[in-house]
Amino acid sequence: MLRRLRLLAASLVIAGPAFAQGAESYLIGPEDVVHVIVLGQDSLTGDFTIGTDGMLTFPFLGKVKAEGWSAVELERKLTTLLADGYLRRPQVSVSIKEFRSQRVYVTGEVGRPGPYGLRPNRSLHTLLQDIGPLNDGVGHEIIVIRPPAGAAPSPPPPSPPPPAEGDGNGDGQPVPEPTPSPSPTPPPRAPYPGEVAGSEVFRLNLRDVRSGYPDKDMRLQAGDTVYFPRAAQIYLTGHVTRPGTYRYEEGMTVFQALALAGGANERGAEGRARIVRIVEGKKKEVKAQLTDVLQPEDIVHVPERFF
Repeated sequence: MLRRLRLLAASLVIAGPAFAQGAESYLIGPEDVVHVIVLGQDSLTGDFTIGTDGMLTFPFLGKVKAEGWSAVELERKLTTLLADGYLRRPQVSVSIKEFRSQRVYVTGEVGRPGPYGLRPNRSLHTLLQDIGPLNDGVGHEIIVIRPPAGAAPSPPPPSPPPPAEGDGNGDGQPVPEPTPSPSPTPPPRAPYPGEVAGSEVFRLNLRDVRSGYPDKDMRLQAGDTVYFPRAAQIYLTGHVTRPGTYRYEEGMTVFQALALAGGANERGAEGRARIVRIVEGKKKEVKAQLTDVLQPEDIVHVPERFF
């Protein structure tokens, strides 16, 4: 019978290996929701939210300290208390249904920004599963901002509204925008959401994290801000058919970028194309090969050919 009870409790909590990993070591905190099963006692079975004082209010027993205990430890504690004059040989199972006490803040190109409970394994890959589908405009990176030690975490500002309809052409390709003359210079980086003086900033590849490989994952900490920025841009200037601003794609080459802009026009010298790149705050210009891989915010400039 006890074995059946254990299996039932496990089935209510485990949604996959990543979910279960580390659950035994997770310490319960305020606002967590625990699921308690007392075999044969419907009035004692159900979901219970831990109070802000770290106490579990339980029938018959009143307030029971839960903060700082694992689910297994709380299970043993309830079993002991119920056996002391309430039930004969009680069979109790405790599992954590909602993780709310240790939160991270999610913002950027996500459908549901806001606070998310940190799972026992603290995995960024697991958090991605909780977040669900990302917006179409999401870039190739995930940026994790960790506040300095001792700083009180605060929610980041709301995500900016999505671009108005009509900013795209409906087929997934970017719409060129007018390019300043002689060439655009990307502005200095603004602080990320939740970033303050002394924050640590981690940049991870979204595709790598989604792959599920442990060496591509990251362990989060309570108070982290997980930011999904919009896709970066590249700039096509000079003598190309459609100069303008285009969405950056990871691994994009000079050849692919020129193809987006319709290639060099009749006056353009594609073989003399240059890449303008900001390196440590300084503009650096190099000769471009068609197979060169671009970086976010690169400028590809095609000069006029000699007649």
